[in-house]
Amino acid sequence: MESKQNRALKEFDSLYKMIDDVYHEIALSMDLTDSAFLILYCLLELGDGCSQKDICKLYSISKQTVNSSVKSLEDKGFLVRKTGVGRDIHLFFTEFGREFSEKHIGPVFDMENATFESMEPSECEQLLSLTRKYVQILKKNTKHYILEEKEF
Repeated sequence: MESKQNRALKEFDSLYKMIDDVYHEIALSMDLTDSAFLILYCLLELGDGCSQKDICKLYSISKQTVNSSVKSLEDKGFLVRKTGVGRDIHLFFTEFGREFSEKHIGPVFDMENATFESMEPSECEQLLSLTRKYVQILKKNTKHYILEEKEF
């Protein structure tokens, strides 16, 4: 059986990759890995004390990736880890990490907000609504696909 993506799906995948590439370039411009950028971004967004688990959930990043990036960021003086309840690890900026993030990552928030503000509110809602629907259906279909694959 020969399966191919239809034209619309190819374009959607390409657009998704382009968005990913924008953030990759931003991270590179700061001399950060993609995951290190995302962790600093998340810590700036959620505030001091957010847990590694919060980051994993919010951005669908594996625990291993977050943990190794957090260790690297800690070694470079961006943040410190503190043990919370149970096995939870909470992250806190160092003074250097906060200054760096406010100077370099804060403007990314401004860029993202300006991007959405340049669209009509109805367009933003439509984008979010359709993307939510796509993710919901994709997750459902993934479960069916995984179940079918296991039957072999």
